[in-house]
Amino acid sequence: MAYVNVFRALGFNPAFPVGRAKMNVVTRPTTAPRHASSGGNASTDLAVGDAYALDNAGYAYRAGPSDTVRGVCIGFVFQANPNVMNGQGPVSIDYLTGSSTPYPTILGVEDNGAEFNVQADTLSLAQVGGAVNLLDAAPDPQYRQSRQSINVGGGAGTQFRIIGLVNDPASNAYGANARAIVRMLTVLQG
Repeated sequence: MAYVNVFRALGFNPAFPVGRAKMNVVTRPTTAPRHASSGGNASTDLAVGDAYALDNAGYAYRAGPSDTVRGVCIGFVFQANPNVMNGQGPVSIDYLTGSSTPYPTILGVEDNGAEFNVQADTLSLAQVGGAVNLLDAAPDPQYRQSRQSINVGGGAGTQFRIIGLVNDPASNAYGANARAIVRMLTVLQG
């Protein structure tokens, strides 16, 4: 017997079990001050799993529902955390606050063939194949986790295409808080 879908917005996570396993990963610089996402949460933090956009100078920042999504952050280029062993320790930065120094380079997936597992506000079979926008939420600074999801109930969007439902019959079904497989529609590839 399946359980009701649980709310657990954890951003965009690569979906490797089927389809493409190799994605186009690029490095993107960040800087301060970063501006807040358009049409979304005012936080300037960035976590692994967040969709990002690029400003006019080419610096990455967390995307909102009105931004052009260019990729998904999957990590940071190794850089010692200044709070551990006076910046000389082996622990790398894994979360970027709006006032972080230094400004690490992110590792981002910019590939319109890449598929991601993400939570939807609601999802039905009729909505598979539709284009949607992200539902922006500030990342959790304590757990250093993305809280973005997709807004299916808000109507048609331009940022992501729904490919299908994550195949997990014991813990995922159509309805509220369903987990979907999506692809980006506005990435830079070349």
